[in-house]
Amino acid sequence: MEIALIGAGPRGLLVLERLRAWQQAAETPLTVTLYDPFPIGGRVWRRDQDPHLIMNTAAQHITLFYDRTVEDPGPVMPGPDLAQWAKQDAAAYIGQAGGPNASAMQQAAATLGPNDYPPRALYGYYQSWFYRQMQKRKPQNMTIAFRQATVMAVKPGPPYAVMTEAASENFDGVVMALGTIENTLTREQAALQCFAQAQNRFYLPPGFPAEGDLSTVTHQDVVILRGLGLSFFDFVSRLTEGRGGTFTAEASGGLTYHASGKEPHLLAGSRRGLPYHAKAANEKAPGELWPARFLTGPQLAAWEKAGPLAGDTFWQGLQREVGFVYYSLLLAQRHPHLDLAAFQSAYLQQPEAAVRALHLPAAERLDWDKLTTVPAGELQSAIQNYLAADAKGAERGSKTDPTAAGLEVLRDLRDAVRQVVARGLFSDDEYLDFFLRWFNGTNDFLSIGPPALRIKQLLALSRAGVITFLPRQMTITTQGCYFIAGTKTDPTFKAPGTALIEARVPAANAPTAKDPLLTQLRHDDMATLRELQLAGDRRFQSGAVLVDRDTAQLLDSRHRPQGKLFFWGVPTEGVNWLTTASPRPYVNDVNLRLANRIARQLLK
Repeated sequence: MEIALIGAGPRGLLVLERLRAWQQAAETPLTVTLYDPFPIGGRVWRRDQDPHLIMNTAAQHITLFYDRTVEDPGPVMPGPDLAQWAKQDAAAYIGQAGGPNASAMQQAAATLGPNDYPPRALYGYYQSWFYRQMQKRKPQNMTIAFRQATVMAVKPGPPYAVMTEAASENFDGVVMALGTIENTLTREQAALQCFAQAQNRFYLPPGFPAEGDLSTVTHQDVVILRGLGLSFFDFVSRLTEGRGGTFTAEASGGLTYHASGKEPHLLAGSRRGLPYHAKAANEKAPGELWPARFLTGPQLAAWEKAGPLAGDTFWQGLQREVGFVYYSLLLAQRHPHLDLAAFQSAYLQQPEAAVRALHLPAAERLDWDKLTTVPAGELQSAIQNYLAADAKGAERGSKTDPTAAGLEVLRDLRDAVRQVVARGLFSDDEYLDFFLRWFNGTNDFLSIGPPALRIKQLLALSRAGVITFLPRQMTITTQGCYFIAGTKTDPTFKAPGTALIEARVPAANAPTAKDPLLTQLRHDDMATLRELQLAGDRRFQSGAVLVDRDTAQLLDSRHRPQGKLFFWGVPTEGVNWLTTASPRPYVNDVNLRLANRIARQLLK
C-alpha cells in the first residue's frame, strides 16, 4: 500500500505517526511519502525564522506523541512533549541538524521551562527530530520518504495521482493537511499596493509575519500596523528587539525598553482598538482542565433535541462557565468569610441570582463590556493601564487570578464548542451572523492571546514612545504620498504614515487562495465549499472546504466522499472550528483523535 501525505507540518506528522503505529501489526508493506515545499515542519515553523518570534502556547502543552487519554488510541509510543525534548534531546539534535539559528535555538532549549513560550523555530526543530524518530522506529515493512516539492494536483482514484512540477506518482490513499495559504489581494489591498508603488512607500498585505521583508523600513518611517492580534506582536518584535533593541526588568516587575535607534515609529490599531488579552501563566498539572458545568454533554444533547440553538443562549452558557471560576476564586481570596460551597451550589442553579445575592461592589463583578472595550480616558494612558493590569493578572496564573483563570475556561472548553459546531446546533443564519462573524473574533481576543511577556513589552514600548495606539474602528485611506489612519468614531482624526503593514495572517478562503492544488481540486469538482442556507431562500457560500466532519474525507459538489481522499486543516475553518491549534497532551486532543481516525481508514 502507498500513502501520500501532502503537508509535512504537525498534522501530516501526526498521521505519519499513526500509520507507523498501526503498521506494526500489518503484513502488507506500506510506503508513506510526505510532500511539502518547505522542510519538515512546514512554513509556519521554519527553523530559519527570527529567534525572537515565539509561540503562544506553553512548551509542555505541545506534543506530537499519543497518550492513553486519546479516544481509542491504538498502539501508543510514548515520547517527550516540547518542554521535555528541550531538556533531553534538543542540544544534540540541533547541533547535528545545524541551520542559521542553531546556536540560538540550543540556548533557548537549555533555558526553556515547561511553562515558558518557546521560539517558533524550536518547534520546527522538534518536528524535524520527530520525523527522524519515525524513520528510526518504523517497522521493517514500512518505507518513509519526503519530497520537498509543491503538489500541483491530485487526480481521482484509486489509484490517486499526486502531481508535482517534476513528476507524478500513484497512491492508494491521500491525506491533504494544508495550513494557512496566501490569498489574492482584495480590491482595497490591490489599491493600497498600487499606491505604495506609485509613491515609493512600503505596503505589506496579509501574510506570514516571519517572512515579510522589512529591510526597506527605516528608523525615519512611521509604520501603521492594522491589526492587534498575534501577528501584530510578531511584527512589533521584528521592528524592535529584532533590530537590536533590548528590554530590562524593573524592580516593580515591569520592563524598560532601550532603543537601538533603528526602530521606526509604530502606529497600532484595529476595529476593537485593544491588543489581545494575555494568556494566563500555567499553574495546572498536565491534562488538567476547568470542567464544564453548563456546557455539559447532557446540556448539548438537550439543545440538540430542542432544535436550533440561539447564539445568545450558547454565549450565556459560556459566560456562566467563566463566571463560576471567576467568582469562586474571587470569594476564596477576597471574601473568605462567605460560604463558598453554598455560593457555588446556588450559582449552579441560578447563576445571576447567586451573584446578585453577594452584593459585591461594581469593581469586583465580572464585567464583559470592560473586558472587551477600550477603557475611558486619554487613549495612551488608558491602554497603558489596561496593559499593566492585563499582564499582572496573567502572571498571577491560571488557577489564581480570577479574571485570567476565568478566561482560561474558554480555552479549556474548546471541545464543547466544537461539539456545538459538529452537531449543527445553530441554524445557518445564526452560525453565520453570531458564530462566524461575532463569536470567533471575540473568543480569539479573549482566549488565544500572547504570553504576558509580550504585553509587558508592549507596555514598555508605549512608555518609551516607540508605539502609539490608535482609536478603535480604525480606517485606512491615502492622501498625497501618505497612508492615513483614521477612525469611524471621529471624522477629524488623521494619523499619517509612510508604511502600512496588514498585521494579520491570510483568512481561510479557498476561492481566493493562491494554491494550485486547491484551485485544481475545485476546478475538477473534487472539492467544493460549504454553503449556508439562510432565511428567505438566500444562500451564503463560505470560503471553507467541505469535508465530512467525522471521517475528514473530502466531499465533492454532491457532498460525496471520494474513497481514501482526506482533507483537514486550516482551509476547512468554517466547517471545523479553531483549526490552527497545536496538539496538546493528556486532554484527548482533537488533532490526535482525528489523525488516528484518518490513519485507521487509510489502512482499513
